[in-house]
Amino acid sequence: MTKTLLHFNFKGGVGKTTVSVMDTFLLDRMGKKTLLIDLDPQANATEIISTTFNKQIEPVVSLYQGLLNGDISNSIVKVTDNLDVAPAEWSLSLFPSQVEKVSAFNRNLILRQILEPIKDKYDYIILDVPPTLSVFTNNAMLASDYVFLVLQTQRQAYTSILKTAKYMYQLREDYKAKFELAGVLLYLVKRSAKTDTEISKSAKQEFGDIVMTNPVWQQERVKVFGDEGIKDTGYWDKKALNMYNLTLHEELHRIGDD
Repeated sequence: MTKTLLHFNFKGGVGKTTVSVMDTFLLDRMGKKTLLIDLDPQANATEIISTTFNKQIEPVVSLYQGLLNGDISNSIVKVTDNLDVAPAEWSLSLFPSQVEKVSAFNRNLILRQILEPIKDKYDYIILDVPPTLSVFTNNAMLASDYVFLVLQTQRQAYTSILKTAKYMYQLREDYKAKFELAGVLLYLVKRSAKTDTEISKSAKQEFGDIVMTNPVWQQERVKVFGDEGIKDTGYWDKKALNMYNLTLHEELHRIGDD
């Protein structure tokens, strides 16, 4: 049964795109049929995948046009035998204004409806969205089965994640949706740093067992992956990949798949 995952936080620069791409990369290596849908007009997730696999990701129909048409099947590009990507590009930024004529309630359900006829082709669908309150955010949440909140251990990121959780629960109630908050991932944690320790403690007090056991520790290699693509050729590559692999397996465990 296909499961749709979203990593999110209202605050930008907290690592949600990197986590989404790393999960996508590792699921592909595990032989899982995976679709990454990049709903962020900045297209960072698309760029990392393109660089990692040294492949131009150019769909027959843009994702923007596919969303407007109600059919994204021709917006999906095969990257490997197991990995497909629906890439983002700048025209996606026009989407919110184009759906203003759709009722406020229904415009947030467009993606969920579009995914229905194609989702059974995949084990996992991973959604990446811009770090804003928008029609992209609402559509992604309501199309998801599980949401993981990404918390970089900084004060502003923590206050942001509290607002994110509150908004998420209200949206779920308004739409009688069934997506679950499956985990809070502590991200780029510095060992023994005062602020990081305090934020981690506050998160565990607020969210309890929802805070994931395996954090992503501060590593320079993580930035390299974002700039140069994901590699598995050296010691630091393998160390970083092992860290993300632990995180992924905990995510899968939390959704009943590992």
